[in-house]
Amino acid sequence: MPFSKWREIIFCEGCGSLNNGRKIAEGGALLALYSILLFLTVQVPFLGAVLLFFLPVPFILTAVKQKLTWSIGFLFAACLLAALFGTIFAIPMALITGLTGITIGYLLKRDKPAFIIYISAVLTFLAGVLVLYGVSVWFLGINYLQDFTEVLRESIDKSFEIMTAIGQEPQESVQKSLYASIDMLDTILPALLIVSSMVMVALFFLASHPILKRFSERKVSWSPLRELQLPKSLLWYYLITMITTYFLKPEENSFFFMAVANLLVILQLLMLLQGYSLLFFFSYIKGWAKPVPITILVISLFLPLFQSIIRILGILDLGFSFRETLQKKK
Repeated sequence: MPFSKWREIIFCEGCGSLNNGRKIAEGGALLALYSILLFLTVQVPFLGAVLLFFLPVPFILTAVKQKLTWSIGFLFAACLLAALFGTIFAIPMALITGLTGITIGYLLKRDKPAFIIYISAVLTFLAGVLVLYGVSVWFLGINYLQDFTEVLRESIDKSFEIMTAIGQEPQESVQKSLYASIDMLDTILPALLIVSSMVMVALFFLASHPILKRFSERKVSWSPLRELQLPKSLLWYYLITMITTYFLKPEENSFFFMAVANLLVILQLLMLLQGYSLLFFFSYIKGWAKPVPITILVISLFLPLFQSIIRILGILDLGFSFRETLQKKK
């Protein structure tokens, strides 16, 4: 049987309405798919790290095809399966990925713009993470960030002990810098949560795109990265934040210090994103092969110096008309 016929049977493309039997069959197929993905995600560490980003796909397909109440019922059934086939940690995973997937599918069904869908999905995912973090801290007495920082401290202490034992005692300035970086994690926790939510949802979209393209008529249409132009006002916010950091020097552990530190992290990320956009634009204008800017992007993720250069390019791109000049030269 041709693939198009299977797709029509499973997802009933072109059907005016779905009867209950077909809806249940479709829901069962997607639940089975979700159960397999969840089981492999929980039980197979390395493969699970990849399959994690496909977990919202069954929820997206359900929300695109069915009513919102049906999607909520699908989420409830998925949570039951998570409790049966996974661990206690699989239930929060099912809730967060499920709600994010339903948000994406529901807004796709309503033909909302890609930017609105992305922001709504990020807010949904972030809300889920915050609720989970709050429950773990206040009700279970487990603070993952605090445990993580303690592990980092112990690891650094052992490294320093080994270096001292072999006669290569690290400089005091290096020790203070490393410990200060660990202490900073508590301060910039809000920014870390926002940035990680943005990255996770972006990977959800990336993983679901080819599946939606094949199994559904509705898909998120994104403009190329080279066309990204952030508001120029962000450049002023960035400059004001930098001036505040270097000249006013807010007192550590104060609310003002925390606000400025988190704002600076987010704005630096946006400047970096704008720099990548300029890189891809320049590559497009010059006719470079597609792997070239992608390779530069990947390398820069591991080299802070490259990130600084690309961030400067992003600042210049917002402040000057580089793109118009490049187009005129072309």
